[in-house]
Amino acid sequence: MRAVLAEAGVDGPDAELLAAWATDRSLGELRLDMAVGRALEPEAESRLADAVVRRARREPLQRIIGVAPFRHVELAVGQGVFTPRPETEVLVDVVLEHLRGAGREPLVLDVGTGSGAVAISIAREAPRARVVAVEASPAAFVWASRNVRELAPRVRLLHADARDLAALDAIGVVPGSLQVLVSNPPYVPHAAIPADPEVRSHDPALALYSGADGLDLVRSLAPLAADLLTPGGLVAFEHAEHQGAAIRGLLEDAGFHSARTRQDLAGRDRVTSAVR
Repeated sequence: MRAVLAEAGVDGPDAELLAAWATDRSLGELRLDMAVGRALEPEAESRLADAVVRRARREPLQRIIGVAPFRHVELAVGQGVFTPRPETEVLVDVVLEHLRGAGREPLVLDVGTGSGAVAISIAREAPRARVVAVEASPAAFVWASRNVRELAPRVRLLHADARDLAALDAIGVVPGSLQVLVSNPPYVPHAAIPADPEVRSHDPALALYSGADGLDLVRSLAPLAADLLTPGGLVAFEHAEHQGAAIRGLLEDAGFHSARTRQDLAGRDRVTSAVR
């Protein structure tokens, strides 16, 4: 099993994680079974064999087992939704830091929520906040709806393009009402095809690509954020490691100040924020 995955270029604990999923055991229980030589049940063995074949074809682990861990929750994921990444947790940290100094019941808008990872984490970890999440993709909206319902039912979820001001107005997101606008937008340039098969073949294109330099959506969201945020409010975007300076410039042109780029745990520029 490990050899099959290694030959396909899959490193790490995927073999054990797939075995734990196939047998419906924790990793600790699985390792105990292995230590005492307990054989897999035929049904679990067949399930594991199928899963290893799928993973060897570079289908993401999270797609196979149906869940993706993110901060303190596990999110349901599948066809049509972007798989949450650990580096996006930095985006949540930036928002939570700002909300600690915000007033009572601050209003937060998560644009392009995907699986709901960012909105759900903010709602659970900043319970005073009123969180609105917007998703335009019908497929991703299905997954966000499921995750919000099960993990953070206080989140208001809207199936719309965040640039549709009438749709936002209908749920109370009006100029000057937001304390935070946050987004993990598509930021891959159209010509920059991702190297990892798990990304280029399985993440939806709408969640990856945004114009020649990857910043088309950010360009349209920066002035929207300037309009919707209250003075002192925060805008925060995730981005690729080489895009921080460009996004700081876009935010400053839109009237923001105190633009700052944060790094992820790998030391790469990952999140840029600014104040209205």
